[in-house]
Amino acid sequence: MPQPNHSTYDVVIIGGAIFGSSVAWWLTQMAGFDGKVLVVERDPTYEYAATSHTNSCIRQQFSSAINVKVSQFGAEFIKNFRRFMGDDPEVPHLALQSFGYLYLADTPEFAQTLQQNQQIQVALGAGTQHMTAAEVAAAYPFYQLDGIIAANHNRVDEGYFDGGTMFDWFKRMARRNGVEYLHDEVTAMTKAADGTSVTHVTLKSGATVACGTVVNASGPRAAATAGMAGITLPVEPRKRYTFVFDAAKPLDRDLPLTIDPS
Repeated sequence: MPQPNHSTYDVVIIGGAIFGSSVAWWLTQMAGFDGKVLVVERDPTYEYAATSHTNSCIRQQFSSAINVKVSQFGAEFIKNFRRFMGDDPEVPHLALQSFGYLYLADTPEFAQTLQQNQQIQVALGAGTQHMTAAEVAAAYPFYQLDGIIAANHNRVDEGYFDGGTMFDWFKRMARRNGVEYLHDEVTAMTKAADGTSVTHVTLKSGATVACGTVVNASGPRAAATAGMAGITLPVEPRKRYTFVFDAAKPLDRDLPLTIDPS
């Protein structure tokens, strides 16, 4: 395995997929930060990384205002990706396919929750609509809506985008700006005497590097990574499945990402 170029880094990022590469790139954009950044990735093919398996969806339908605002910035970032990347003509434009999420409610309690969430989202500028079952039926007459009494839907800056291209350019630009990527794996961490920070990470190759800050960007393996520092994280991998098929009778309209409570 290749060895790190330095013995000390200001920031060591564990995991080099989209989150790790995003953090690495953003660090290079921070005014006043000129530290050394090392990204440690155990599988540079990213075959099993969650980034390679994601549908790259984005929504504003949250019950927390801060989550709505974060997602609104995410939509702005997607739509202005080239500008954020310094207007480099090589950077492609990204499209946000705003088919939206459609949350269906089958109880009065959940319908009320959706309506309360919609009011929070609209107050922040989101385009979420609270719909009756009849309005859902009018928009999607082929839906089976037995038991459904209400829904929320937003077709403004909510849908999916090309996350693979975004990840590729996060990584390219991070490396172009001086971030070091290393094919290796962090196997242990050494904490300071007071136990409040990590001072060194040990790599599978046998190397040990000193660090000022460690970023845990190891996705579904985040709990195992945190455990090296004595931290318990309630994170575990869950399987999700996406099926792509051709309809025998194609529909005449696009569909939202529909969440059925049954």
